[in-house]
Amino acid sequence: MTTPLDRPVLNNQAPISAVRQFLRDSTHGEHVRLNKHPMLSGITRPDYSLDRYQLVLVAYYHFYKIIEGAISQFLATRMLPFSYDRRRKLQWIEDDLMQFGIDPEAPAFLPRSPSTAVELRDIGQLVGVLYTIEGSSLGGQVISRHLEAHLGLTATQGARFFHGYGPDIASYWQQTEAFIDATLTHDEIRDSAMSSAKTTFSLMESLLDDYHLAHQPV
Repeated sequence: MTTPLDRPVLNNQAPISAVRQFLRDSTHGEHVRLNKHPMLSGITRPDYSLDRYQLVLVAYYHFYKIIEGAISQFLATRMLPFSYDRRRKLQWIEDDLMQFGIDPEAPAFLPRSPSTAVELRDIGQLVGVLYTIEGSSLGGQVISRHLEAHLGLTATQGARFFHGYGPDIASYWQQTEAFIDATLTHDEIRDSAMSSAKTTFSLMESLLDDYHLAHQPV
């Protein structure tokens, strides 16, 4: 997840479907609350600090370690018309942290309260996770430009994660949209996706809370 900043309008973007509108409306509160989190608020401003940015990356590392582990475990046992292989973001974050000489597994950077493991039990839950993290990648396109302008960070120098899919973002998101629309065909699956999306937002918020409280200036 980048941050759920307002998503940019993509060229030739198709009108939003009813099921995606349902997910958007259902998670609006979580979206806004995360966007206003102290760790993320101001990330596009010139005075956003490099130290806070690095802590955000550490929080995202632990978030994606959990989330991508759950996605891999789910997809390993199912044949679906959707591949996550080229979408993996944990390595991008590891590359960024390596640029800063930060080991996110060092004791000083471990979450104070280890998060409960995530288990995806049905395809609706998978869709809820994908809707959240893939949609948030759209906001990364905006953030990456500000990180380069204000902190001098680029796709090869500390901002690989926020650079995301780069010029391919539109096609990646369109593939996600198509999978969501084709999958959420029943109320039960739709409700499962909505609940999973909310849980995914909450996990990210709890990890950001952890790092915000643990690394306050003395």
